[in-house]
Amino acid sequence: MATTHEIAVFDRVELSERIDDVPAGARGGVLELRGPDIAMVEITEPPLEAVDRILFVPVSQLRLSA
Repeated sequence: MATTHEIAVFDRVELSERIDDVPAGARGGVLELRGPDIAMVEITEPPLEAVDRILFVPVSQLRLSA
């Protein structure tokens, strides 16, 4: 039986889809959850300008990263 993990604050995550100018596969950390469906994520890979690093992402477009 497979075990699932819900996205939580401080998880390392990866975008499963492109969001604005940030490509799919970009990685970062969850800073905050806004309700059950939206995560505030700071992108750390690839390096981005400070203004572009914080994204509000639907949890359905995130996957856990190693």
